[in-house]
Amino acid sequence: MMRRRTRVVALAAGLLLLAPVATACSGNPVTSLSSIGAEGTGAGAYTISARIPSAAGLVRNAPVMMSDATIGSVGDIAIKDWSAEITLRLNEGVKIPTGSHAMIGMTSVLGSSHIAIVPPEKKTGQYLSAGGSLSLPNCPKQGNITKPATKPVADINSAQQVDPCMYPTTEQVLSSLSVVLNGGGLSQVGDIVHELSNALGGNDEQIRSLIPRINTLVNDLNGQTDNIISAMEGMDRLTQAINDQTPTVQRALDAGPEILQLLVDQRTNLTTALDNVGDLSATVNDVLRENGDDFKTIVPNMRKLMQQLSMTGPALANSLRILLTFPFLEDKIPTIVKGDYVNSDLVLDLTWSRLNKTMVASVTNPEGVTGKPANGAKRGSDPFKAPLIPGITQPKIKDPANPTPGELTPKSSKTPSTTKKSGGN
Repeated sequence: MMRRRTRVVALAAGLLLLAPVATACSGNPVTSLSSIGAEGTGAGAYTISARIPSAAGLVRNAPVMMSDATIGSVGDIAIKDWSAEITLRLNEGVKIPTGSHAMIGMTSVLGSSHIAIVPPEKKTGQYLSAGGSLSLPNCPKQGNITKPATKPVADINSAQQVDPCMYPTTEQVLSSLSVVLNGGGLSQVGDIVHELSNALGGNDEQIRSLIPRINTLVNDLNGQTDNIISAMEGMDRLTQAINDQTPTVQRALDAGPEILQLLVDQRTNLTTALDNVGDLSATVNDVLRENGDDFKTIVPNMRKLMQQLSMTGPALANSLRILLTFPFLEDKIPTIVKGDYVNSDLVLDLTWSRLNKTMVASVTNPEGVTGKPANGAKRGSDPFKAPLIPGITQPKIKDPANPTPGELTPKSSKTPSTTKKSGGN
């Protein structure tokens, strides 16, 4: 009895061992079987399908992730219309937004892959139900991660080529890193270190004194932070002002060649003007040197003159009010002119004969102009105002034909004279 039981157990164990082999020989690998306890196989789980251009490297039972969280696993993988159709087994309660698409991502650096569900940028609030499908995304063909400046290497470029709707694989990242390390500037770090060693070698004292100076410079810059910020803000305002005046600046730049040509054409005149300015400066210097004492005397006196002018300021302003409204004062015009304008008929005769008969009639000789005492001054009059004040008796002009009695001079008469004779008595 015990032998029969032993044979049954051995037969069952053999069948279990031969089942995977038979499955593999029939074309269905072990990975086609659902893993025990895999995501999306429990109670309440549901399935949807997804279309991607290529499922290279993706296996059954691979995780399905959304926002870096595992939400299910990969079921069947089939080919439909030259693209891969994948069955996604999702856990209960998982909601996939409508409009999402699937991509193949790398789960680890060892090369394992997973399905990543990418939600749409603008969600509509609707979700896929059981049996729904993620449509084939319109993934653009991605170019090489790097474009070597030298002659392309076939293997490296092929490894760098990223398939549509796939994240870069570990091989592609490492191949791109090799391009950076081999063909980039990293290999020149040794040369840079060597040159720095040559530059700093033997200059210990200079470097030792340079470090405190750099520290002082940094501290000074740190203390001027507010000023630097203000200067940068001022530059920003200046740039904004220039930007606002772009048409004006453009016109100025367009006119720049003409202005430069004009300056070139006037070069001789400009040079001559500068030479003349130099001569003028020399002349002014000579004048100041020769008349320095006079200027020292005049300048203090000018202060007194300016003080007197400032004292006469109100009177001068009042006297100038009639200048623009002659012959009426400005404040008297409303009482004289009843309206916005007035008509007048004015004959202004400024000929010399008219002036000689009117304004210059009281000036009998140049004494009033030259400042010599006039005849009116002898009678106690103001020598400057007397010739110009009407009513003052003017000296009479002598008429040789009709002299006055006072102007007559007595004629000389001969008087008898006695002469003493010489001789005896």
